[in-house]
Amino acid sequence: MSSRKFGDLKVTPKKVFTELPETYEVSKEQLKFYDDNGYLVIKQLIDFGSLYSYKKQFSLICNGVIPRGNVTIVKEANLVKEGKKAEDYVNKLQDILYDDVFATYIEHPRLLNVVSQFIGDNVSAMHTMLINKPPGTGRHPPHQDIYYFPFRPAHKIIAAWTAIDDVTIDNGCLYVLPGSHRGELHSHGYPEKFMRLYHGIIEEDTIAPENQRVNLEMSPGDTVFFHPHLVHGSRPNMSKGYRKSISCHYASSDCHFIDVTGTVQEKIAEESIAEAKRRGIELTYEEIWRYRSKHVKGIRSNL
Repeated sequence: MSSRKFGDLKVTPKKVFTELPETYEVSKEQLKFYDDNGYLVIKQLIDFGSLYSYKKQFSLICNGVIPRGNVTIVKEANLVKEGKKAEDYVNKLQDILYDDVFATYIEHPRLLNVVSQFIGDNVSAMHTMLINKPPGTGRHPPHQDIYYFPFRPAHKIIAAWTAIDDVTIDNGCLYVLPGSHRGELHSHGYPEKFMRLYHGIIEEDTIAPENQRVNLEMSPGDTVFFHPHLVHGSRPNMSKGYRKSISCHYASSDCHFIDVTGTVQEKIAEESIAEAKRRGIELTYEEIWRYRSKHVKGIRSNL
């Protein structure tokens, strides 16, 4: 598939049941904090009713009660071997944007209202996940999300990550390195034995030293927004409970695709193409990202 431009297409956010207003005004102080640090936590942005529906839908899909559709189920290999029930070894659901229930998060008016204040009114959802993180799940090494994305500019991309359960250091909270979004795109790979496509920064101790990591402990409904260059990761789940969260990376639909050949991103592109081929699908890296994205607000142009 080429990087042709689409005709103008007007899309408005989905209406969802909510106990909160559909808008949230980001203050000048919050905008400055994001600009200085590369992330911003907004407390209780998403309502309890929505969070409950996401948790219920996750259980129905991972236990095979309802068809998964286009959702990809990612399992934690070392936990599967222990023969537990599905919820005890499913790490996350990926590409959830076309599921009717999960789409109410991705297209939540309150969430999109905040996103628009950072990247503009023309918005596409590019990467979507519900993360379960069962007990025994390992850490996700420090990384930069822009490493995975063959589209730019970076300042027109933002992640939203919402806690469904209480998120603590014990159950594997996110950590961030404030200000690291102003740095370069670092080389990534497999610093240790991780699952396929879980790349991390190679020079972890130098670029992401432990004493510079800020832990983001969050309550249900709290949402962190962060820049795609921000160095971040998550800790292992050492508790006896799950650590569910839901997330979406958004990009301005005015962003454009780039060729990652010969860059530090070439390795992840090749691995992603090989993974698609393993599943019987022949796609370019750009096509992979086009197929897993969805325009959700405003006028569609490139993405």
